[in-house]
Amino acid sequence: MAKREGDHSIATNSWYKRKAILLLPRGLMDWEIREAYALVDTAGYEVVDVMRYRRISSSKLLSIAKLEELKEKAELLRGDLESKIIVFDDLKPREYFRIVKATGVDAIDRTLLILEIFALHAGSKEAQYQIELARLKHRLPLVREAIRLAKLGELPGFLGPGGYAIDKYYKYMVSRIARIRRELERLSKRRANERSKRRSHGLPHIAIVGYASAGKTSIFNKITGLAKPVGPEYFTTISPKVRAISFNGLKIAFVDTVGFISRIPPEIIEAFHSTLEEAVQADALLYVLDVSEPEHVIMDKLSEGLSILRRIGVFDKPMVIAANKIDRVRDPEEVKRIVELVDAVAQSSYPALFKVLPVSAKNGVGVRDLVWHIHMLLRRMARSTS
Repeated sequence: MAKREGDHSIATNSWYKRKAILLLPRGLMDWEIREAYALVDTAGYEVVDVMRYRRISSSKLLSIAKLEELKEKAELLRGDLESKIIVFDDLKPREYFRIVKATGVDAIDRTLLILEIFALHAGSKEAQYQIELARLKHRLPLVREAIRLAKLGELPGFLGPGGYAIDKYYKYMVSRIARIRRELERLSKRRANERSKRRSHGLPHIAIVGYASAGKTSIFNKITGLAKPVGPEYFTTISPKVRAISFNGLKIAFVDTVGFISRIPPEIIEAFHSTLEEAVQADALLYVLDVSEPEHVIMDKLSEGLSILRRIGVFDKPMVIAANKIDRVRDPEEVKRIVELVDAVAQSSYPALFKVLPVSAKNGVGVRDLVWHIHMLLRRMARSTS
């Protein structure tokens, strides 16, 4: 079983997992640490050791003493090409080479870890392009630094080819990025055409948004009658899923979207723009919130989620919040209190909030009432524009 701090241990089938040392910056909240372990586990790694650190500066991650400590820990991984040092932080190119030169073990940062998980669930061509684009853009500064080190004769030998080959690879990356962007633009236009056709048939669109593992796809399945893959692992939904239902004489298209995470990297927002734009283009939003978590975590995720929506251009779109997983909250009075708290906090930062409703995607409690309120919202919106 992986060596872990506190009570953050999670179930692991370690026999098939790659080994990793996890570097966690100090100052993370408890739920962010749990998120780090969940992401590492979902990506297929077994944490064999953990190191906490305090960032030295914006450009320098580890002190000399911490680098020496990491070097000793990395003895466990040396020689295993599948093993990784996972830095749950932004890793600058110079710091990357400083770590791999000292330890002899490859390293990835938080963004590349997330992209590894995305790659596991990338079923569509568009999702594959989005992931490749994000990876290339994220690695471009790394390759530039490799070229600089190669010219100085300081590139660690185990990292691969010499300066000429790296320079050639850099040019390939630049041209590949341009090609992928053209392809994504073409696919985005096709998606926009499909959305336009659905709208021409009078279908209002409801985008299902919220944090990863909040139960968005489970609610999508309950509403639509589909059986799309769900699970405790992160990012089971990468490409949007669309399904129309008829309810009380109104046909509604529900769109399941990619889940949010804390401090979502800019590269991922840019690369997944065509996926996230489903929320921007929707008529209204269904925000799914896991209310079985501790109160401070619920509030943090609600605040961060609304902030992400603003970052992608969603400011005043009508919204219904599904307070999900009430089956895990034993006291009905506690459910009522949390719903009232979520309503008050959300109203203060998102005036277009319509309603907060308690639901359980697991057993279906409250789902019909949820759809009824969405129906009421859409009827009200139709009257106001007629």
